[in-house]
Amino acid sequence: MTTIGVTALRDSSTWKRRGERLVRASGNEYTIVRPGWFDMNDDDQLAIAPRQGDSHQTGTPADGVIARSQIARVLVDSLTNPDAAHKTFELVAARGLEQDDLRPVFAALPADPDGALDGPGDVANLALEDEPASVRADLDRTRTQH
Repeated sequence: MTTIGVTALRDSSTWKRRGERLVRASGNEYTIVRPGWFDMNDDDQLAIAPRQGDSHQTGTPADGVIARSQIARVLVDSLTNPDAAHKTFELVAARGLEQDDLRPVFAALPADPDGALDGPGDVANLALEDEPASVRADLDRTRTQH
């Protein structure tokens, strides 16, 4: 789990994004969840509505909101749901009822491309060649270990 807006070029976001890249490069099973603002839902915002591309970056709840209980549910469900494997998404809630089954929600999301450093639709604003040598070395070590 990282955060919505992780592809914005801020110091804290850049390190979270680097962490995501290491997870993708590891060759392990993963799901990267980028939740919106915790517990700022309206009473009728119960539907789990993931997005991809990290295009909402105001740094405010306008980027998307999600209840902690929904975050927990998605994180736990993603551990055993094969439709969540190798996917990166922003987790927000929409108006409507919460789904009984998250399989169709996960299945509708495109998987991260093989060998990609970033998630589907993420802006290409953190070029590998511009990363510090230590970051590039960490990625190289991680890739060769699998």
